[in-house]
Amino acid sequence: MSAADRDAVSTEVETARAGAARVAREREAAGDWRGLADARRRQADLARSAGDLDQAEDHLRAARSLYIMLDDGYWAARVLASLAEIRLSRGDYQKAAELSNQAADGIPGDTDALTTLAYAEWQAGSPADAEMTFSLVLHWDADTVGALAGRGQVRADLGSYSLALDDLDRALKFPLDPDAEADVHSARALALAGLGRAADAQSDLAESLRLRPGRPRTKRRADRIATLLTGAPSRG
Repeated sequence: MSAADRDAVSTEVETARAGAARVAREREAAGDWRGLADARRRQADLARSAGDLDQAEDHLRAARSLYIMLDDGYWAARVLASLAEIRLSRGDYQKAAELSNQAADGIPGDTDALTTLAYAEWQAGSPADAEMTFSLVLHWDADTVGALAGRGQVRADLGSYSLALDDLDRALKFPLDPDAEADVHSARALALAGLGRAADAQSDLAESLRLRPGRPRTKRRADRIATLLTGAPSRG
């Protein structure tokens, strides 16, 4: 994206944020509490798009308070899931797990909340728990791409290379953002290296580096791939 395109997108987002703030003021003045809660969620979405995570969290907390006042358990839990996603993106994995657990309790079987929980468990250092949670998500919906990508990466990191490859190949059939696609390719490279497919592993690793050249996760996996390809025993 060119600088001019980025500026245009930024201007569009800021215009939308101003409009959402105006709608929120109107709903509050009218005493329309549900409308205000929905407007706060819209403000949170736009703040996240602008990279303003502090403001996004403030709007989400305000929305949740209103949904609780309205005795709307579903949307109160959905807001918790959104807060968990922000905590996950900020590297606060313990809080992300706590919030997504609460959201999942409020919306049993919700794949978004459970997927966030699984990523939080993984990043907090519990890959086996994450694999189980990802598997639960895929039990509910076998085509949840975030869970496929996550479980495939966890399995590759744990050395379950054949199972990992199945998940990662399925994930790549869906559109992925560049970060997620880079992670899937680096995990696929690791799985392929573990299965002794050196040329294929190098190809996927190169694709990961092309997508996100400085990604730390790719570097860590590249080191493991190098070790595997120099003669360490593999596991299927």
